[in-house]
This record gives sequence, C-alpha cells and structure tokens, in this order.
Amino acid sequence: MIQAHISVSTQPNEVGPVAVLEFWVQALISQHLWYREQPILFLMDHLCKAAFQLMQEDCIQKLLYQQHKNALGYHCDRSLLSSLVSWIVAGNITPSFVEGLATPTQVWFAWTVLNMESIFEEDSQLRRVIEGELVINSAFTPDQALKKAQTQLKLPIVPSLQRLLIYRWAHQALVTPSDHPLLPLIWQKFFLLYLHRPGPQYGLPIDGCIGRRFFQSPAHISLLKEMKRRLTEVADFHHAASKAIRVPAEGSEGLPESHCGTPGYLTSPELHKELVRLFNVYILWLEDENFQKGDTYIPSLPKHYDIHRLAKVMQNQQGCSLLSIDPSTRMRFRKL
Repeated sequence: MIQAHISVSTQPNEVGPVAVLEFWVQALISQHLWYREQPILFLMDHLCKAAFQLMQEDCIQKLLYQQHKNALGYHCDRSLLSSLVSWIVAGNITPSFVEGLATPTQVWFAWTVLNMESIFEEDSQLRRVIEGELVINSAFTPDQALKKAQTQLKLPIVPSLQRLLIYRWAHQALVTPSDHPLLPLIWQKFFLLYLHRPGPQYGLPIDGCIGRRFFQSPAHISLLKEMKRRLTEVADFHHAASKAIRVPAEGSEGLPESHCGTPGYLTSPELHKELVRLFNVYILWLEDENFQKGDTYIPSLPKHYDIHRLAKVMQNQQGCSLLSIDPSTRMRFRKL
C-alpha cells in the first residue's frame, strides 16, 4: 500500500513523493520507542530505499534529525537533561535509532540514519574539534579529544565514543550483506573519514590521514583486522559471482537458470569484476600505513591504488561516486 501510494504521488498533478514520504515517516516515528519495533523498522527500511531511489533522502533525514537532537537532550527541560546525563554517566551509550553497533537487515534505514547523524557531527562542529585535538595533541586518545570537544563547544551531551561516525560506518560495513547495493557506498563513507587529512584546517602542513588515530586501542586494532578480513570476503564473493553468472546468447530470451532469484543489479559479470577491483583497492587503502604518516606522494602510487579516486576521497569530496551499482544508483552517481 505504501509503495503504491509513493508511485501514484510521482505522477503528474499529484502531490509528489516528498509529501507522501513525510506523511508515512511522521506516522511511524510518532510511536513511542518506534525504533525498537521490528514491523516499523521494516516499513522504514522500505521508505528509506524509496527515498534513496527518488533522491529525496533529505525529507526523511530532516524528520529524524529533530528527534535525534531531542534524544541527546536538546530542547528539553533541565530535569530531563539531568536524568539523561546521569543515565549516560552510569555507563550507558547515547541513544541512536540504529541500536547496537549496526544492523545487517535494515541497511537502507541504517544508511539514512548514519547520514543524518553525520550531519549532526558536522553541524555541532564535534567532528572538526575532535580531529583538531588529535592533530594538535599527539598524545590524546579519541576519548580525551571527545571530552575536550564537549567542553570547548559547551554541548549538553555528546555521542558516546562508539557512536562517532568513523566507528559507526566501520561496523555497518562489517555486517552489510556482500550483495547489498549500498555496501560500496557505506565503505566509501568510512574512508572519507579514515583518510581525511585535517592538518591544513589548523594552519598545519598537509600531514598524514587522521583515521589511524581513532584505532589505537587493542579493541580498535582488532576492528581494523576484522575489516580487512571482511573486505577480502566480499572481494572473494564477487569474484565467485562473476564466474557463476552467464549472459544469455544474443537473441535468446529470458535469463539462464543461474540467474533465478538473483537481484537485477547483480546480473552483470562486468559489475562483479568492477566490485572485485574496488574492494581490493579498499584493502590497499586500509593497509597502507604511509597514508597515516603523511609521507606519500599520491601521483607516484601504482595504478592499482586507483589514485584518482583516492585523491578525491582524501579531499573529502562527498559527492564522488565509486561506481554505478544498480539502475537507481546510475542515475544518481557518476563514475569518478
């Protein structure tokens, strides 16, 4: 019913998809603790997918953004804020609409929520100040930088350390299924943060990338190793898929048996080969410690580092595309 409502809204002389998306999202998130109800999350996931395909994610993010700020104690009275602070000081992590570290099932919803939380990190200047503290104070841990940022920005509450987006995108990349069309873009979001070079923002020379500073503890070092293993698994998955898929002979009708049950965006051997190459590039980016030291001249790197794409990611060009994943993504993104 919801999908039909959205489809009708895109026709001439109809209200348009934004009004319909906002109507359904508002109806769903008005429920108490809606983000803990699986039927609601199921519907939200489909709404977020539709918004992505229609390039209307902003309308959902706007509604979630306000609720997110309220959940962090903004716009609430002092007694409620005091209770929330006490709850967090007691060892609880700050609330999020994606509970736990990540979700392997509602990936479209997670994509929308994490992008919304990323907007909060930027609008509040939290990310900028944390990175600045890590650049200026080489002995600081991320937790120390987070506390310093809260004091400097005078924020009532800041997200818990594990809620910082560099960790959020990392965990979501780990659990997203290998064949999900958003997976390359989720990894891109991680690398935009991991390979960011914040030095010039603070009057310092262009130095190394900031990412490894967030992965110094034993637990986070283990997380990086797990990410490398996952990238290898995904590359192997697409290598096997590229061999399994057979394109029907010219003039034949229908799909071969190997295509039965295969999503439309995963029926091209060429696409799988491109994904193999892409995830192998990601492995190189994750492993190369020279990026973190700042002594790498990007144009001198071997071709298999995909230096053109790497340079754009290091320049934090959010709109850069990694590849066309499915028809909706081809319309939305261009290859680098």
